[in-house]
Amino acid sequence: MVNISFCRLGRSIPEPFAGYVMPYVRAELARLDGNTPCTVLGAIWNGLACAAAVAVWNSEAGELLSLFVDPKARRCGIAGKLVELLAEEGERRGVRALRCTYILNNDELAAMDALFLHRGGKLENSSPICGIHSDDFVDSPLLGPALRPGWKRGDAVALFSELSDAQRAELEIAEGLPYFLRPSAVGGKLDPSLSAAWLTDGKPVAFVLGFQSGDRMFCQSSVWRGPDAPHGSFRALIGTQVNQCWYRSGGSFVFFISPINSRSAAMAEWFTGGNYDPYGQREALLPLGEK
Repeated sequence: MVNISFCRLGRSIPEPFAGYVMPYVRAELARLDGNTPCTVLGAIWNGLACAAAVAVWNSEAGELLSLFVDPKARRCGIAGKLVELLAEEGERRGVRALRCTYILNNDELAAMDALFLHRGGKLENSSPICGIHSDDFVDSPLLGPALRPGWKRGDAVALFSELSDAQRAELEIAEGLPYFLRPSAVGGKLDPSLSAAWLTDGKPVAFVLGFQSGDRMFCQSSVWRGPDAPHGSFRALIGTQVNQCWYRSGGSFVFFISPINSRSAAMAEWFTGGNYDPYGQREALLPLGEK
């Protein structure tokens, strides 16, 4: 007989539940100020910790930052119950919805979709994603060197964390830059140490944006090259981003690219050499308080 119970945890997630929350989410919890409410739940399966979920709340909605169930304890309704408990918490707080963004493939993607759809949720901004493991381009002449000690990014490349406020502002109004590629479009997800710009006479003329999407998982959200950028700037910028991911993860990682048009699809093909796994990115919205 399977015995399942659930418990509320604090921001400093204790072992063994901490193993079911990705490190970057635990770091995000540690950075939250005391005025930002959050809920951390754990699940216990036959006396052993088997799952955890994390959500943060604002006046309008909650955001599901993490949800993971041990493979040995799946298909028992644990993930659904954790979402149900978080939905009840959101209703008590008077928020209107619970949001979640996730990148998964195959059965895991289908299971997460069903988790929200079954409860009346909606899938928004669904898009295909190319996922490539860093081990697959270690020997690549294009990007392999960026995964080796001693690689240098070049004097013309600067991380976003090194740009001045004026240079960042200039990126938002660059001529010919679509609004959906602007750094502001990425919002709070943008990671300045995983984003880089090519500078010509101190002016940013090309960039690549990125953020961490999971434990040893990174996402390239957009790239742009202006008319004044040299042709080789893309290779240098993507190499810089890959190098930063390598150092951040401490080794191997999975890198995601989202091709939004034929041009970006061709770049993804070049970047991966055609060797990638198909993933899907979703933004799910679960309305609360609606009957």
